[in-house]
Amino acid sequence: MTFMADGNESASNDGRGLRQWLENWARVGPVLEAERRARLRQMTDDEARDLTRAALALWRRPDRDDFGAELVTEQHWFMKAARSPRAR
Repeated sequence: MTFMADGNESASNDGRGLRQWLENWARVGPVLEAERRARLRQMTDDEARDLTRAALALWRRPDRDDFGAELVTEQHWFMKAARSPRAR
């Protein structure tokens, strides 16, 4: 399994990449949180209502919800691919 360490290079999950990711997040996390708080302070009531309406528009009625069936299907194919001899 690999993940993006800094947006430009891929690092394996052997510990070094995870450690680098955590160190990076410790540095930029507070900066991003400060930016988020500043944007929330500057938001008008109308903007907050519009964003709330947009978020609520994503809600699905329970009788139309498949309860994540597509995720189960995806995981099935990911597991099958991981067990494939070509994956090793």
